[in-house]
Amino acid sequence: MKRISSVSVVGLGYVGLPTAVLAAQCGYEVNGFDIDINKAEKIKNGDPTIVEPEIFQRLNEVLLDEKLKISSELQSADCFLIAVPTPLKNDKSSDMSAVYDAGERIAKVLKQGNLVILESTVKVGTTMKLAKILEKKSGLKLGVNFYVAYCPERILPGSTFKELIENDRVIGATCLGAAELVQDFYSKFVKGKLEFADDKTAEMVKLVENSSRDVQIAFANQVAEMSKEIGIDPYNVIKIANKHPRVNILNPTCGVGGHCIAIDPWFLIETFPQNSKLLQMSRSINNEKPKTVISDVLNEVEKFKTLNNKKPIVTAFGITFKPDVDDVRESPALKIASELSKKDSLDFYVYDPFVDKKNINDNNLQSFEKLNLAIRASDIILFLVKHTSFLQIKEKEFIGKQIFDTCGLLQHFAQKNKLFLQDIVKVSLELKPTINF
Repeated sequence: MKRISSVSVVGLGYVGLPTAVLAAQCGYEVNGFDIDINKAEKIKNGDPTIVEPEIFQRLNEVLLDEKLKISSELQSADCFLIAVPTPLKNDKSSDMSAVYDAGERIAKVLKQGNLVILESTVKVGTTMKLAKILEKKSGLKLGVNFYVAYCPERILPGSTFKELIENDRVIGATCLGAAELVQDFYSKFVKGKLEFADDKTAEMVKLVENSSRDVQIAFANQVAEMSKEIGIDPYNVIKIANKHPRVNILNPTCGVGGHCIAIDPWFLIETFPQNSKLLQMSRSINNEKPKTVISDVLNEVEKFKTLNNKKPIVTAFGITFKPDVDDVRESPALKIASELSKKDSLDFYVYDPFVDKKNINDNNLQSFEKLNLAIRASDIILFLVKHTSFLQIKEKEFIGKQIFDTCGLLQHFAQKNKLFLQDIVKVSLELKPTINF
């Protein structure tokens, strides 16, 4: 069987571009293609269009060496790798149109012996449907003249290259020939184990992985609401509960975001409506969380106005979907900030060191540019994302502030100073309402 030497990557986003760059660095001749002409042109000129450690230097190295070329048309290759968006429609059903469009494009240049790898998150059955499109449009025979496999990405934004190299991968092959070619392709740059399965199993594995996290977060958020009802700290409850040798509860959040955990359960709900009741409930709990945070903040705003006869300055710290990244896709923190910014009862600002000014302006938000200024100017502080830089805040700066902690940040200070929470609560009770979790 012919070995792979050239690769065409379809979709140059958070997954496709780093994969294309890494493949080029490992010796493959790589062509990158994206239907967004402006994005492709920027990448061609050395602008990765995404923020990710190492991406700028790695990209420009392979462009300079001409190991990676960006084309306005899809180029023929030994292997085609599809990493296109698979968003949800308004009714929460999945939109696989970009995958099938990629298949239509690939079919026009597909040749004898080629391999097609799908990495996008998809609903069960999509890989085989893609294979049938390729077969019909190209006139070639699946498993005889060309090969198809499903290999979902397993990356964490902020450490993409490390995870591309070190993480285990599941290979959903449609036949033995596909499995052999996929192993040949990934073995050049993946140090993790390659787990082989059929295409439907691999599709299911990807969806189950992220859906399990959604369920776990939903449980943590339920713990937070129960704890709030009786006036105790949920993060402390969970920290102590996790000392049990067989308990590992996640921390509550202000909701669930990103393109995986908040999206993937809907693919299973769509396919298995009668056997996904737990997933449906978890989605409901996590989707309601931002609304709960907004309601709690507005209640404290009214109390502040009554006590001080003026509108408070409220600042949300962090608007990305997870700590220490610039990614705001499906971010519950951004949803909370957007809603609070529309309220006339408060003066609302955000502070996020990872989100550029343009992105903040595009979302019609006012912002502070310096952390210390944001803390000092605020009457009510709303911690939505646990960025590492927030851990550098001096404890004394919290005195006299109304604090909402939706990400467990205050536990960091409590661990350093066991009296911290009691001291802050005491001062807050004297000057303003108490801390909220």
